[in-house]
Amino acid sequence: MQTEDFIARVEQASGVNDRTVATNVTFATIESLCLHLPQEEIRQLTSQLPSELSQSALKGGQQQSGQAEDTVALDDFYSEVATRANMDATDVREPVRAVIETLKQAVTTGEFVDVTFDLPPELNTLLAS
Repeated sequence: MQTEDFIARVEQASGVNDRTVATNVTFATIESLCLHLPQEEIRQLTSQLPSELSQSALKGGQQQSGQAEDTVALDDFYSEVATRANMDATDVREPVRAVIETLKQAVTTGEFVDVTFDLPPELNTLLAS
């Protein structure tokens, strides 16, 4: 799946009807997810993403302070994404879910399962929804 197709799917699934918002939330979500993944998992994930999204994933991984965090509250995750996307935290919830659903379609089932298992438990609930 190419980046433009990924973003178009996020835009449609989230109902935001704004390509810029869909783009910002997509990159912010991928980057924020990778703040909480081990480096090896980020490398595996990036191998299945389009180049632009891979760069965002790597950027998130590079911003980790040491190892990936073991815990993060779901509300804090939404706030992280909102800050990166220059949006209000309450406005990113549906677009973030759309990014996760699109990510699930863009990578293999095995890779999505690996990402889910490597994330803190609070974020697993987001990926499982």
